[in-house]
Amino acid sequence: MADARIHWKKAFNKDYLGAHDLDEGQELKLVIKSVEHRTVKSPTGEADTCNVAIFADQNIKPMILNATACKQIQRFTGRKYIDEWVSVPIQVYVQENVRAFGEVVDALRIRDVQPRMEKPVLNKKNPKWNDAVKSYKEAEDKAAKLDAIRKHYELSDADYEALKKDAT
Repeated sequence: MADARIHWKKAFNKDYLGAHDLDEGQELKLVIKSVEHRTVKSPTGEADTCNVAIFADQNIKPMILNATACKQIQRFTGRKYIDEWVSVPIQVYVQENVRAFGEVVDALRIRDVQPRMEKPVLNKKNPKWNDAVKSYKEAEDKAAKLDAIRKHYELSDADYEALKKDAT
């Protein structure tokens, strides 16, 4: 039976992924769709500018990236510009007892090693993109072709729209 307990922070309408969003021991394998430079409210309510990861899985809230997370993503990609951090797989976990903002809190962290994804991500940077576009364009049954593509690749909704556009 699932744990029916609810973390008190879940009662607030949080716009960003936090440690309270993960169950005890849970880790998330995610693919970064993009990273944006945004102004967000800090824990003290003040405006703060930071990097925010948007994920291919639209059911996962964006994650504010601290300097440590940014360094980790840069290490994975070899790129220092956030607009080049596309299709990067990361694994997010909760580290307990982190000193931040004058408190000791639970914080999201990115594992030192990139996760092995079950399926490769299909987007315009994937070498198989043009093959998928051609295959989709030539298919009589577009829904069946989409199912076949998704059987072998992770395909976000935005990348599916780009695939359809490229196929016209």
